[in-house]
Amino acid sequence: MFIDTFEAEGLAQLSYLVGDEVAGVAAVIDPRRDVEEYLERARERGVRIVAAIDTHVHADFVSGAAILRRVAGAKWHGGPDGYAAALDVLSDGDEVRLGRLTLAALHTPGHTPEHICLVARGGRGAEAPWGVFTGDTLFAGEVGRPDLLGEGTEDALARQLFHSLHEKLLPLGDELIVYPGHGKGSPCGGAIGDRSTTTLGYERRNNPRLAIRDEDAFVRDILSSQTPAPRYYARMKQVNEHETPDAPSTPIQPLDPQDVRARQERGALVLDVRDIEAFGGAHVPGALNIPLSGSFAVWAGKLLDESQDLVIVAEAHEVERVRTNLARIGMDRVVGWLRGGMKYWEEAGLPLETVAQMSVHQVSEARTRDASALQLLDVRYDSEFASSHIPGAMHVELSQLERQLAGNGRGLDRSKPVATYCGAGSRAGIAASILKRAGFEDVRAIPGSMTAWRAAGLPVSKGSK
Repeated sequence: MFIDTFEAEGLAQLSYLVGDEVAGVAAVIDPRRDVEEYLERARERGVRIVAAIDTHVHADFVSGAAILRRVAGAKWHGGPDGYAAALDVLSDGDEVRLGRLTLAALHTPGHTPEHICLVARGGRGAEAPWGVFTGDTLFAGEVGRPDLLGEGTEDALARQLFHSLHEKLLPLGDELIVYPGHGKGSPCGGAIGDRSTTTLGYERRNNPRLAIRDEDAFVRDILSSQTPAPRYYARMKQVNEHETPDAPSTPIQPLDPQDVRARQERGALVLDVRDIEAFGGAHVPGALNIPLSGSFAVWAGKLLDESQDLVIVAEAHEVERVRTNLARIGMDRVVGWLRGGMKYWEEAGLPLETVAQMSVHQVSEARTRDASALQLLDVRYDSEFASSHIPGAMHVELSQLERQLAGNGRGLDRSKPVATYCGAGSRAGIAASILKRAGFEDVRAIPGSMTAWRAAGLPVSKGSK
């Protein structure tokens, strides 16, 4: 018996290849769209993938379950009443047998109505249940969010989640290992811990959500603490209810600078995935910066329009990595990449834009000289801003920034310099590029942001505005 864990870069999404080498069969739980890694690992282990199981209709990535049915002949399993496509439904108590290993479905509505967990038992010396694949119901230190369907379903789903946790999962026994659907950094849970596995006993004793034993208090707590859902989530659910398309496989074409500019003029978006310092040094005018490091796919899903053509600015060896990350969230319209990067753009004599960098000490000195001369824009979540922020900063959560700028700009003065900051710097660079695209001329970004500000011992304010 074996369990191989796969983490999707930039999404903190976890999927699993589980199986029995003796019987030569395996299943993939919550597969993502780029299924080659599962097929390769199965070949290495000498097993055949006979089942692909979605614990629920995913909102944050394109599922690969239907693709594994097409390319490997696997049965596509999912929970009851969640899919428009034909699949093998697993109701409460149904089992998927993989040689000596058995996965039993446990209907756990709450995150979504059709959600199932999978209770694992079997293997040498392990006839009793020993683990549970919890999808988006239970994570390390957190539980799934019940607010993603909207349309007034939040309260009812939160109550279902409460009962699924306390009446279905926890009674399985403290010793069971929990294999969750996400790790730290996923928007599918507000405060997921660092560990990729946990146990039901540890979570029962230490998970703050599970410590709330009153149903009404649980509902109030979880619904009041969610960050805004990425705007692509609703679209992903619609995609995953049906047969999902294969990931794009044709090579991305390199484009000369003049071709990139022509594509821009026809409506393409230049997506620059370099870090904040490189983007700030020189970038294509009108480019949007989303660094490839960190939660790239999450922010791409929050900020990009899936109907818009994309041209990538990245190192040549990272272009396919960018395309893979975008394909996982259904962004397939990558029409090319800037050949030679910014070096070729500069040599072509085309216009450049920059974003100045300000250290936290420079920001502090500028604010001391004249607090009104430099606008500070905090783009973190509401809870982060309320916990601590730079005194005098304005606040607009990053995913709302473009909408705010289309309105009144939330008090930002285009005639004055504005410096953006976040937790550690990545979101500050994204925000700076959005401001530049909106016509702000004097835009700076603060590398290190609040992390550096606190490390320098500079004063902070608390509370929301």
